[in-house]
Amino acid sequence: MAEKRPIITLLTDFGLSDYFVAAMKGVILNINRGVELVDISHAVPPQDVLHAAFLLKSVYAYFPSDTIHVVVVDPSIGTQRRAILASSEKGFFIAPDNGVLSGIYEEVGVGEIREITADHYFLKPRTGTFDGRDVFAPVAAWLSKGVSLSSFGDFISDYKKLDFPAPLPIQEGVLKCKILSVDHFGNLISNLGCEQFKEYLDASEKRRFAFRVGEHTVSKLLQAYAEGEPDEVFAILGSSGLVEFSVKGGSAAALTRVGIGSDVLFKVI
Repeated sequence: MAEKRPIITLLTDFGLSDYFVAAMKGVILNINRGVELVDISHAVPPQDVLHAAFLLKSVYAYFPSDTIHVVVVDPSIGTQRRAILASSEKGFFIAPDNGVLSGIYEEVGVGEIREITADHYFLKPRTGTFDGRDVFAPVAAWLSKGVSLSSFGDFISDYKKLDFPAPLPIQEGVLKCKILSVDHFGNLISNLGCEQFKEYLDASEKRRFAFRVGEHTVSKLLQAYAEGEPDEVFAILGSSGLVEFSVKGGSAAALTRVGIGSDVLFKVI
């Protein structure tokens, strides 16, 4: 039987036009050539910690439980913000302490969280401007080689958490929702859970609803992206467990001029 290779995932806002991602991978492979590297995304909007937290929350559960996830979306680099290592039954998470792991804290909890202070595991010299390469990558690589969690630093309990925006009731039967993400196809992913949507719909005698997405009223729920009409914005129960807004063969984001952080109104009729 082939030896199981450690898995390290990477999630950053670095893009792919610069050397940043390759440098992180080079550092990891120089320490552990046997690791398997998986890119979650490098297209997080620059410094958008909440969006990175959403992406990690959407994908971590599909990986083996001993996967090491490295997240580098770090608007506070160069300040006193901490580097942390969290462990849970769903994996290990290495990131800046800026709330980017909030989705993990919310869903699975953590067994322990440590501040990474053992700088002999860091790349030397540490520049102070690229902790993805100098801190997070080598720590992930050494962890993949079996270095114990306790070797990297002490427990902390005051780690930073972000609150994921929840649909907000503004009057009876009306919720103010937000767009959390826009995917590569221009689908708008809201913060309204599919189950919550179904509960509201079941409570309506007519089982009718309407969303206000930009200047568009959306009152049709479809089962597949291909079912829509051209230039028609419709709702769909997305694979992330959240209600999405889509356009057949087009971009709902472009058509509605709505993006991340935009408000969407939802009501049952």
